[in-house]
Amino acid sequence: MLRSLLAFACAGLLVAQQKPEPTDPDPARAFFAAGEVVHVEITLAETDRQHLRDKPREYVPATLCLDGKTALPRGGVKLKGAAGSFREIDDRPAFTVNLGKFGEPHLLHGLRRFHLNNGVQDDSMLCEWLGHEVFAAAGLPAPRVAHAIVTLDGRCLGLYVLREAFDRQFLLRTFGTCHGNLYDGGFCQDIDSDLEKDSGDGPDDRSDLRALLAACRSDDAERAARLEAVVDIAAFVDFTAIEAMLAHWDGYSQNRNNFRLWCETAPGRAHFLPHGMDQLLGEADASVLAHPSGIVASAVHREPAFRKLYRERLRALLPLMAPARWKGAIETLAARLQKELRAVDAAAAVQHAAAVRSLLGRLEARYKNLRVQVRAPEPKPLQFPGEKPIALKDWRSAAETDHVVLAKKGFQGVATLQIACQPGADEPRRAAWRTNVLLARGRYRLLATVRCDGIAVPPQEDGEAGGGVRLAVDDARSERLSGRQNWQQLTCEFEVGEFQRTVELELGLLAKAGTAWFRLDSLQIARVPQ
Repeated sequence: MLRSLLAFACAGLLVAQQKPEPTDPDPARAFFAAGEVVHVEITLAETDRQHLRDKPREYVPATLCLDGKTALPRGGVKLKGAAGSFREIDDRPAFTVNLGKFGEPHLLHGLRRFHLNNGVQDDSMLCEWLGHEVFAAAGLPAPRVAHAIVTLDGRCLGLYVLREAFDRQFLLRTFGTCHGNLYDGGFCQDIDSDLEKDSGDGPDDRSDLRALLAACRSDDAERAARLEAVVDIAAFVDFTAIEAMLAHWDGYSQNRNNFRLWCETAPGRAHFLPHGMDQLLGEADASVLAHPSGIVASAVHREPAFRKLYRERLRALLPLMAPARWKGAIETLAARLQKELRAVDAAAAVQHAAAVRSLLGRLEARYKNLRVQVRAPEPKPLQFPGEKPIALKDWRSAAETDHVVLAKKGFQGVATLQIACQPGADEPRRAAWRTNVLLARGRYRLLATVRCDGIAVPPQEDGEAGGGVRLAVDDARSERLSGRQNWQQLTCEFEVGEFQRTVELELGLLAKAGTAWFRLDSLQIARVPQ
């Protein structure tokens, strides 16, 4: 009966919700404060569904039935997600929704644009909510989170995370202005890339990004003053601290991923915004003292005064991670979500309850570890006793495009790190294994024994001669392998000019097809005698 009533409402009712008054900077305030689960039914024409199969990142028209009473026939939807979270339209896709894309703007509880995240990397569906709440408690801007039950063409997809979009409305709420540029960090990109402008009315010449990059790369003597002129240092130090405390390994500071960057026209200082917080608290002992690899984060943390401030803020922000602060709210929200889940999938409700218990356990373990870390001494640069090479064991995967598989597995009787392009790739695939090391001033050599098979290299791209298998550190590159090659040693030499710096080492692949293997027992770093 309920489904019939909803279908009748969607078919016969067209209601344009009241537009917010221009003077209201936050028309969605009450919605997010209430924490209610909304119901979103999406209906696509078959031609538009096929378009999303062929070009998933392009908007198509869709009819959206919201809360069973508002039918909007000219909204727009497209698929979202990167490696790990992206799902095809016939699977359980994540959506970006724009209620004004193909006609008169409409609002859902004050929102014109929002995201429906499938949560495939977060069984609790609460990581993004918790991440926002911690950032907000620290006084930092972050998108707000609610939840939805999503139906696509009559097929219930289950529980989704509904997240506020980074748009003009978000800028007005958090900064009180749209005078500037809001950049999308993209997938594993940094400020030296051609970042896409999402919103704002600042200049389109990327001069703000160039000024920020120049400040980060300036000489030691002037770097601090130049950074203070283009970055809100106090806010950024807190941003990096909270990313680290939440063990947000896939964020800006540690992985140069999942962020937005707001560059105000005046006074012209940059603010980083968190994004993609669906994999928090994965490792209880994740370091908050390791120097970060993001260009801005690395530059700020190299300055003694800013690093001292960071250590002070870790201790001051520690109470925000106390489990007692969040346990009641998490359990209340989880009960509400499980009630909704039981109506559509009883087994999913049971699984969700277990995932919430796991989240609470991870939060407890993380807080216990943080209490020790915030009082620990500063990490020291890697030491090379007797000038012998040092084995590198702690590598993390980074799929920078879709349709690549990274795995730690045995090959021909040895342990390896593997990168494989899935069949049928039309565009070049890029992926890497990465690790960070803190190094003192000097010259170094990265070594790896590598094998590859079927590596089909694309045309020249980004100054690289057709891609292939390579080692990379900063702007230095090893020789490349392509086609089929038996085990060979690759080396990449690079220099650290600062007193000390965290350096990111990369084992990379740029190819349209093929597989590469890196022997784990060969991965080493050596100091080059001067």
